[in-house]
Amino acid sequence: MVLLSRGTLDQVLDDAIEVDRVKRRLLNYHWREDTLFFKDLVMPKLEEKKALIKNIHEEIGHFNEGWTFK
Repeated sequence: MVLLSRGTLDQVLDDAIEVDRVKRRLLNYHWREDTLFFKDLVMPKLEEKKALIKNIHEEIGHFNEGWTFK
């Protein structure tokens, strides 16, 4: 995985097919104000994601080991 911090994809990736694939995937992401979206889904920031997971976990609780392996 390559993190693009400067330049263009063409400078970072050698394979033209890979460049096209990455460009198509990037079209699914967009910024609206300060929020990143993937298609129409909100992509929470890392700090927010951890809090969301913790809150959901506390809300639904544990289903026990037997439930997990069904």
